[in-house]
Amino acid sequence: MQGITTLLEKAEVLIYILAGVLLTVAALAVMGYAMIVFAQHVTHGEVIKGIVELLELLLLGLMSVELLYTVMVSLRTHSLSAEPFLIVGLVAAVRRVLTLSVEAAHLFQTNSQQFHSALYEIGLLAVTIFILVASIYLLRRSPQQKNPLEERPGTP
Repeated sequence: MQGITTLLEKAEVLIYILAGVLLTVAALAVMGYAMIVFAQHVTHGEVIKGIVELLELLLLGLMSVELLYTVMVSLRTHSLSAEPFLIVGLVAAVRRVLTLSVEAAHLFQTNSQQFHSALYEIGLLAVTIFILVASIYLLRRSPQQKNPLEERPGTP
């Protein structure tokens, strides 16, 4: 039984390492792509559109980096923490608000129903952002939880 456990632990570490490498490659690719897209928009005189897309892509890259951090912490501590996932959710919500804000500006002129739907979604995202920020705040203020692996009998 000990041999199987050791094998599974090594497999877990290998999977975390592979996930970390892939997240690193993805983050670098997104950042490179963001620079290319921004440069294309600027050369075509669409600076505002370029800035919005640059922000969206940078936030996507930051989400990848935050997930990479989670993988690194998981490798070190052999446990998962909720805070990095909350931060990824927060960044994703902010990213969506930015996208919707730009879309809503165009919808205001063309489609009243879709404009109202966009405003409704922005409102729901604002509530989501508030809840995520409050959750992160509460997690940071709470005493640290013990690692569940440390409490398990027979764990080395």
